[in-house]
Amino acid sequence: MGASLKRIRESMDVKPTAKDKGLVLTLRLVAYDNGIVELDGIPVSQLPDDEGWLAGAEVALQTMDEFRRQVVRRRKAGQATSAS
Repeated sequence: MGASLKRIRESMDVKPTAKDKGLVLTLRLVAYDNGIVELDGIPVSQLPDDEGWLAGAEVALQTMDEFRRQVVRRRKAGQATSAS
């Protein structure tokens, strides 16, 4: 199923580390008794079976990939600033 990149960016919890030396990603996975699985507020499956877990894993990987892109952009921006 997956989620759109826009929705992932809006819902992902990324904060700087305590001394602003990096970034921290927090993923919040919720499994409801009715079988629905939700990641960072995004319902990833309406099916009451194992498909929700697979969809949750897919959205988690998409979120981690977007986090990786943000880390790379931050690192490049830091290198450009220190080179100035």
